[in-house]
This record gives sequence, structure tokens and C-alpha cells, in this order.
Amino acid sequence: MDQSKDQQIKTVVVGMALGVLAQNVDAVTSAKMKLEFAFNHAWRRWSKMHHFPSIKGHDPGNMFWIGLGKSERRQGVCAAWESGRWCQPYVTYESWTVNEALDLIADSRVTADDWIELGRLFVEDFKPEEVRRSQ
Repeated sequence: MDQSKDQQIKTVVVGMALGVLAQNVDAVTSAKMKLEFAFNHAWRRWSKMHHFPSIKGHDPGNMFWIGLGKSERRQGVCAAWESGRWCQPYVTYESWTVNEALDLIADSRVTADDWIELGRLFVEDFKPEEVRRSQ
């Protein structure tokens, strides 16, 4: 069954959170324009974007931004984002690892490695001072 636009955005927001965490990144800047540009850059280069046909147009980063803002309030997701001065991805399931959560959301269309690739493409678009890395 095809996902609705909201479901597609939710899936990408969760997948991106896990992909970013897999880069040993704790947070990225919450500056809206920078976040949207980084998403747009990553999205256009990601080989699996065609599985999410509702995330399109001249600024898919804005859809991501809106989904990220709803992230903390969503129930039943394995990862989310906390927003403030920084946008911080986190695994919502207590005692779960990033890899366990990636395995949960992976399927035959978009694998755990695909989500990790999206996270890498996203993170590489930020300047060093716009990223907080894990120690």
C-alpha cells in the first residue's frame, strides 16, 4: 500500500534522524535555511528519493522542516528530532541502538545502508561549526 504524503515525510524524518546518528553526529544547526538547503542537496543526490514521490517540488527541504517540527510529538516512531538552538536526532525506544532502529525501518526498497547514505549526504553539506559530533 502506498504511503500518504504525511507518512512519507514522517518516514524520511525518522530515517534521516537515524542516518545522521549513524554519522556520529549529535546535532546540526537549527537555522531553517541552512537545514533546508542541506536537505535539498542531499535529497537530490539520494538514489532512493523516488520511493517518496510526495517529497518533491522546488523546495522539498521545507516539507522536511515541517516534518522535523512535528517529530517530537509523534507516537510510535523509533527516532525523532528535538529542536531548539540545535536539531538533535535521537532514538526514541529506550535502550535501542541506532543499528537496531535502522533494522526496524529498513525494507526491501530502502535499506539501513540507504538511510545511512542519506544521513551522510545531509551532514556533509554543513560547515564544521554547524555540526556537533559525538565524542
